[in-house]
Parts: sequence; C-alpha cells; structure tokens
Amino acid sequence: MEARNASRAGSLRFLTVWSSMSAMVLSVLFLASAGCGDDEDDGGTTPPAGDVYQDIIDEFALSPLPAIPYPANNLFNAERISLGKLLFFDPILGGESAPWIKSEMGVDPYRYRANDMACATCHFPSFAFADGRRLGAGVGGAQFDDMDIGPTRVVPAPSTITGADLGRVPRNTPTVLNTAFNGSESIHPTAKSTQFMDGRVTGGLEEQAVLPITSRDEMAGDAYGRELTGETVAAEVIQDSVMARIRAIPEYVDRFRQAFASEIRTAEDIELEHLGRAIAAYERELITPNSRYDQFVAGDRSVFSETEAEGFELFFGKGLCGDCHSGPMLSDYTFRIQGVGDDYDSILPGFEGKNGEGGDWGRFHADPEAFADQKFSFRTLTVRNVELTAPFFHSGSAGTLHEAVEFYNRGGLGQNDISTADLTAAGVVRDPSIRPLGLTEHEIDAIVAFMKTTTAPVQQGPLGIDLTTVPYRVPSGLLPPGMPTPAGRGPFLMDGSDGATLH
Repeated sequence: MEARNASRAGSLRFLTVWSSMSAMVLSVLFLASAGCGDDEDDGGTTPPAGDVYQDIIDEFALSPLPAIPYPANNLFNAERISLGKLLFFDPILGGESAPWIKSEMGVDPYRYRANDMACATCHFPSFAFADGRRLGAGVGGAQFDDMDIGPTRVVPAPSTITGADLGRVPRNTPTVLNTAFNGSESIHPTAKSTQFMDGRVTGGLEEQAVLPITSRDEMAGDAYGRELTGETVAAEVIQDSVMARIRAIPEYVDRFRQAFASEIRTAEDIELEHLGRAIAAYERELITPNSRYDQFVAGDRSVFSETEAEGFELFFGKGLCGDCHSGPMLSDYTFRIQGVGDDYDSILPGFEGKNGEGGDWGRFHADPEAFADQKFSFRTLTVRNVELTAPFFHSGSAGTLHEAVEFYNRGGLGQNDISTADLTAAGVVRDPSIRPLGLTEHEIDAIVAFMKTTTAPVQQGPLGIDLTTVPYRVPSGLLPPGMPTPAGRGPFLMDGSDGATLH
C-alpha cells in the first residue's frame, strides 16, 4: 500500500504542476483574444496527457451505476412495484398502528397517529429516504402533529398499549437509495446483497424488508402480547399477525393477485415472502444515476470544478478514502473497525447500549459466535448522495461531511473516539487505513466538494411510476407519514365507504 500511495502521490504532484502551467498558458491566450479574464472556480478541468484521472478510475474500478441486478424470483414487474410502494407507506405494517388496537385504547383509530409506523416513517423521501436524525426513532418516535416527521418526531414516546417507554433505535438510519446495488463483501452489486450496518442480512432487499416489522423498537411496539408476557415475542407470531392484517384488506388481496398472478389466487395464498418481494421491488427502483460524478468517470472531465477535481484526487490519494470506498457504489461492502464513538450518554442518558456496556459492537451483534473478533466493526457505507443523509456514522456522531472527514484526518484518535486501549481490551485492532492523514482545511473542503458531486435525483420510475411522492391514501385507510389529516373521520378511502373522501 505504501508503494502504491507513493506512486500515486508522485502522479498527483505532476498533475498539480501541469495544471498550474496549463492555467497560466490558457489565461494568456484567453486575455489575448478576449481582453479580460475571470478567476471563478466553476469551469471544467483539462486533464494532462496520460489522464491521471483515468488511472485512478481504473485502479479503483470506478464506474457509473450499472443496470439493476434483479433476483430470479423478483424480476421487474410494474404492478409489483406499485404494490410495494403502497406497503412501504402504509402504517398497517406498524404494530401499534392497527385501527382496532387504537380503538381498544380509547383513541380515534384513524386520526390518532402518535405511534403510527410505516417503512417510510424512517425512510422518508424528503430526507433522501432516511430520516435526518442522529438515531432512528422507530415506533418510539411519536407523531403528534400532522407533519411531525424526521427530526421533528417527539422522542421518547410511550407505547399506546402499555405506556412503556419505547425510546430510540440506537443506530443512525441508512438511506434506501441505491441499495439495489449493494455488494456482499465485494464492490460488485448483487441481488443477494448485504444489508444493515452490521450485515445481519445477506439475502438482499427481500430478506431485509420483512425484518423491521418484528422489531419492538423499529415497528412492532407492544402490539403482540408483550404486555402479557413481559418477554420478547417470537418473530413468527408477529409475522403471522401482520400477514393476517394484509389478507383482511380487499384492495391488498386484489393487488397481490395482480402482482403475483401465477402464485396468488386467494387471500390465503399471500405469504410473508410475497410481502418482502413486493416491498423490495419498490425499493430496488429507488436509484440515482447520472450524477456529475457518474458523468466524470464516464469520460466528461468538464463537469468538475478545479476544487472538485482536486477533491477527487485527494479522496483516492492522500485521504486514503479509496481503501474502502471503491467500485460503482463507492463502497467495497466490507466490515471495518474504525473506532467511531457512540456518545450515547449525551443523546440517550442511561442507555445500556447494544453491548450492555453503553456502546455498540456492530457486526458482533449480527452473530456473536461467528463474529466474536469483529467488535466495533461496521459495513462500509456508500458515498453516493451522502450530502443528503446527514448525520453520519453508525451513531450519527458526525453532523456534517466536514466533521466526518475530520474523523479520518485525526486517525480516529479524538476525545470522543474509541481509544486504542478500549479496542485492544475488546480484542480488536483499528483498521490500518484509519491513521492521521495531515489534510489541510482546504484539502478537507475539496474532498467534501468532491463527495457532493455524487448527488443526483431519484430516476423516474419505469413506465411512469411515481416513486417519490407520498401517496395520499393507502389501502388500509390509515394516513401515510407526513400526509396531513383531512377533515372528517376515517377510514380515509376513495371507494365510497363510510368515512372521509380524499380528493
């Protein structure tokens, strides 16, 4: 690695000298022809002979986003995508959202929304399909006002059923965008990808989609008997209950029939795996191709300013970012021990931590036996659209991109970072790429400027499917997150049934 970095540094110094000389020559020519000049840094770059940019692109296997890898049992299907979107935004998947549960607790089953929980509650379009919070709120983040979403949700909130404090989900919420291209400890996108920061899912989006509904903190709450047993409810019990809800909604039955025409004829045919495949079909289309970064690595060097091009070189050079962030998703999907602090004391006073000692052991929690030597290890996250998904790291400890780069610049040796002694005590070693880098403030700013070039909007859905607008209604008659409560009483449907009509 040292030899590679020395060679790369030499190339970059050559580029810097060349760029300076080229800039002077071009300035003279421009002044001679136009009689005036402009020093603003918003023009494109002109690579020297040999194109060191291409050398970096080749070395780190950089490329625009490829075609979506579909699993054999979940190929592109427009009706399935539309169904998945409705399920993604429908609070009926949340344990305490069910109208009959609210009625039993003496609250309006459609207008009381405090503990409503849909997938989109934590993965909301206006927050780049994350939630903008340091730690996810889950079902313990109440929505007392129509538009309480993301950072404005009230936390902690008690269970509507038991009154018990549901607290926060003790990890930062990752974006759903481009998860279609996740790898599996590899830069290569695969349908059977690794999901979650601790890698506890290795079977792709279909497997991931059905797990949060079984988690008390994320979506289940106390709706499945915990108030009677005082113990964790088996996942199968929760899954069966959720599927019974879906089968009891006529519109969902019809939509599942259409989306899985060769597999489903009656409500009883709808299984948990169909739910996962439908939600995954929607999530898989949430991609953001054709960023300026994509255009740059595809060959159009004019789309970067000089600062952004400098940041590109630093990112893959002095900054050592490319040691983990490479390939089409700018992630190698491996697990690294960086030593990012949790700082739960300041945001969750008294929280015992996922490890029982006030912190989070990351990959270890996915399988304590298999990953006993990977405490504090987390999956490398993508850099794509990163400016839209603050705060950063598993604990949300970096509020800005500048702060995130500063962590790497100090080599993870700050006051609130996990010390080398604490890592040693846990039997692990910090990743060798995490070491003091000596970046200047200008260089940090340049790296941040480069990372922002990966931002792009969600691609329009195939066949004109609207992927990002919150639906104004869902088949359960409950209200999707962020949707204002209309006048009248629920259920909020458009089929002429008793209740309010939406227009």
